[in-house]
Amino acid sequence: MFTEQDNELIQKEFESLRVASLKRCANQQEYEEVVKAFEFANEAHKGVRRRSGEPYIIHPIAVAKIVVQEIGLGYKSIVTALLPDIVEDTEYTVEDLQRLFGAKVASLVDGLTKIKSAMDNKHNAQKNDEKSMQAENFKRILLTLNDDVRVVLIKLADRLHNLRTIGAMPERKKDKILSESMYIFIPLAHKLGLYSMKSEMENIWLRYREPEIYNKLSQKVDNLTEERGDAIDQFISPIYQSLHDEGYKFTITKRTKTPYSIWKKMENKNIPFEQIYDLFAVRIIFEPKEGVSERKQCWDIYSIISEHYRSKMDRIRDWVSVPKSNGYEALHCTLMSQNGTWVEVQIRSERMNQIAEKGVAAHWSYKG
Repeated sequence: MFTEQDNELIQKEFESLRVASLKRCANQQEYEEVVKAFEFANEAHKGVRRRSGEPYIIHPIAVAKIVVQEIGLGYKSIVTALLPDIVEDTEYTVEDLQRLFGAKVASLVDGLTKIKSAMDNKHNAQKNDEKSMQAENFKRILLTLNDDVRVVLIKLADRLHNLRTIGAMPERKKDKILSESMYIFIPLAHKLGLYSMKSEMENIWLRYREPEIYNKLSQKVDNLTEERGDAIDQFISPIYQSLHDEGYKFTITKRTKTPYSIWKKMENKNIPFEQIYDLFAVRIIFEPKEGVSERKQCWDIYSIISEHYRSKMDRIRDWVSVPKSNGYEALHCTLMSQNGTWVEVQIRSERMNQIAEKGVAAHWSYKG
């Protein structure tokens, strides 16, 4: 049975989900559905623990938080994320869920159950050869199991939380989750435009599959960031001033290339760490001015910033004229900084950034 500390932890975790859900619920009725789903799931999983020892309900709460905070889906997806294993692990049926939460939520839960069943069957049949899982065909299965892509988005959130807590799992379970993630879920996140999620899953994969490589690259990136952090700030300074003088409303952020993306580039191009020239990137996100196309404003901003720095012409990537197949839009350029380091600059409107961060899920964010 749960202890008082367990119950306090459950209530604390749900409270943070409750606050996040308020922003995505259009009215009191939707909010009450979220609360009802939590209370229902909490009762159904009473006394059940994860391998880590924590109450099982913490997992669906965490998945629901990813769904609302990181993907930006609405209340039906939040409710669904709280109910993923009800049909499989309890005596409740899909019909019960339809009666309690409506046809759409029941359909989404049923889709999640089918995906889990299909994965278990495929893994058992082909457990000795992870590449023979025929990931491309299986991705099509995932996308056609249900007519609502939210099923796949919620499943991705579920997988992301499993990866975040993979340290508590036995080795056999770790291997299964890591293999499925690399051959199925990471490509799915890429195809759906969920770059942040994709990147995090890749890094967790590398940390557990190649820990020495991951730690070595992480240390090198940390050292370079410490050495060059001030230089990047100096690089940004004249850009910030010029855009401000031109009347743009914008934010500028900086990031470093992830260990996984560095490792992949080193592997693909057969080059050492020292030849990775786009370790640092700067992102400009602007609020579009009225009456001027976003595409033109991207190029105008490029024109402004390239007055300060030499541009590497063969590294310009124009995804505002022709977006990527998953909807990604941005103008990328690479500029030479004051200290002779190449810095990638990504230029996006607020709309483009929303799509870049949430991919196909941005549809529901705008709809909300």
